[in-house]
Amino acid sequence: MRLTVEGPGARRLDKYLTGRFPKLSRALVMKYLKEGRARLNGRRARPGHHVAAGDELELPDWEEAVVRIRAGRAAGVPDVVRHPPEGIFVLYEDEDLVVVDKPPGLVMHPGKGHEEEGLDRILRKHFGPATRLVHRIDRDTSGVVVAARGHPKAAQRLADAFKAGDVEKVYLALVSGVPEPASGTIDVPLLDTKRAGDRVRVDTARGKAAHTDYRTREAFARFAWLEVHPRSGRRHQIRAHLEHVGHPLAVDHIYAKRSRIRLRELRPDVPASWKNPVVLSRQALHAAKLTIRHPRTGEETTFEAPLADDLEEALRLLREGGGANAAS
Repeated sequence: MRLTVEGPGARRLDKYLTGRFPKLSRALVMKYLKEGRARLNGRRARPGHHVAAGDELELPDWEEAVVRIRAGRAAGVPDVVRHPPEGIFVLYEDEDLVVVDKPPGLVMHPGKGHEEEGLDRILRKHFGPATRLVHRIDRDTSGVVVAARGHPKAAQRLADAFKAGDVEKVYLALVSGVPEPASGTIDVPLLDTKRAGDRVRVDTARGKAAHTDYRTREAFARFAWLEVHPRSGRRHQIRAHLEHVGHPLAVDHIYAKRSRIRLRELRPDVPASWKNPVVLSRQALHAAKLTIRHPRTGEETTFEAPLADDLEEALRLLREGGGANAAS
């Protein structure tokens, strides 16, 4: 990239570039300049050099370098696919954020019975001790999870956004039965006693406001595939709300009292002589999409996680069994 310096007065080169490219952090600009490839009026440029109107800047491989530095790769290192941390697929990474696709069965934080486990521990080990989860999803829910890294203010901004509901969350859920109407809003308060073993339950007198929108994507004979938008962030909100309207998750050991689903429940047409293996053995819920404002730039950014294999297989069997109707 070549550019001509504009504007009045002399400025440090690093500050000029940060002003010229406001979505980039000064730290990133400094890393680029310290690689020593930038040229100012034909001579090697240093971060502390001053520039004035009319100066000529050469920034070799600028756009590629920005992507590389954000990904934490040094100059001259081959662009290879990094091994994901302990089986966790990284959806996005920069100096402020790490976004991953959490597999089902992994707790968010170490706890009783899971002292050596937890996504939090894995991310801190791989991305550094300053990495912090800013929200949570249930152990048996798969999908998008965001962590902040670097300055503590990034984590605080993101955590405040989740608390205030300034995020857009989209979940996919396989439920028992077919909702009628096909789309709607569940707007009933939920009570969470936070006592071990207690369920979150609807309580109009003591509960806190909770609002969940849903839309039926596909309807089957005994099940439905829903897109769900929780507008508030109560614990177990989707699970408790869906149970309340008579359509709990197809697998949910707490709210549906069902811990697994077998082949013939999804495909009653298969011969009785066939084996009847377990197809899904965790709650049928996937955090598919999350839209947040980037803690540094304020830019609205959306992250998506592909559907987990076990839910994909359950859907495939239902579709092959016939009787599916698309719903809007």
